[in-house]
Amino acid sequence: MQDAAQAQDMQQETPREHFLLFVAIPPPEVAARIEDAWRLANRRDRFRRATLHMTILPVIRTPQLAPGMAEALGRPLDGLDFPAFDLVLDRLTTFGPPRRRDRPLVLVGRQEHPAPDALCQALWRRLAHAGLAVARHRVTPHVTLAYGKPLPPEGIAVPPVHWRVDELVLIDSLQGLGRHVPLARWPLP
Repeated sequence: MQDAAQAQDMQQETPREHFLLFVAIPPPEVAARIEDAWRLANRRDRFRRATLHMTILPVIRTPQLAPGMAEALGRPLDGLDFPAFDLVLDRLTTFGPPRRRDRPLVLVGRQEHPAPDALCQALWRRLAHAGLAVARHRVTPHVTLAYGKPLPPEGIAVPPVHWRVDELVLIDSLQGLGRHVPLARWPLP
C-alpha cells in the first residue's frame, strides 16, 4: 500500500513532458498589478501567479531534459544586446479556438508592441545560425492569467499595467505540474 502511494507521489512529481521556452517574467510589483487587473474580471478561475510570463520563443517539447540542453540553447545568445522595452497591458481577453472548453484568459495591450516579436526573431536567427532547428514563431504580447470559459468577446478594459521588460529567461515548463524552472537568464540592456 505504501509503495502505491509513493509511486503515485512520484508520478505526480514527474512532468508529462518538458517544454523549454524563452520568456519574459514580470517582476513581483508588475505581477501584483497583473493580479489586480485579473480581479476586475470577477472570475473564479484559478489565477496562475506562479507561472506568469510572456512567451518570446517556444523551443522544444521533450519527454526528458537532456544534459547540456540549456547550455546548448544559451550559447548562441552570448553577447545578446537586444534593448529593454516597455509594454502596456490594458485589456483582459480570451485566446484559443472556440471549441476548446478551457481557453487561455489573457492580459494584452490595445496598442501594438513590436519589440517582443523583434526579440523573438532575433533569437530565432541566432539559434538557426547555430544550427539549432527551432520553429519560427510570432509573438502577440500577452500574459496568460488563467484557463476557463471565455471572457466577453469585446474583452474587459483594465487600468494599464506598465512593464519594463529587461530580462530574458529560458524556462523548463514542467507540463502537468504547473511549475516553471528557470534554466538561464540574459539581461536586456
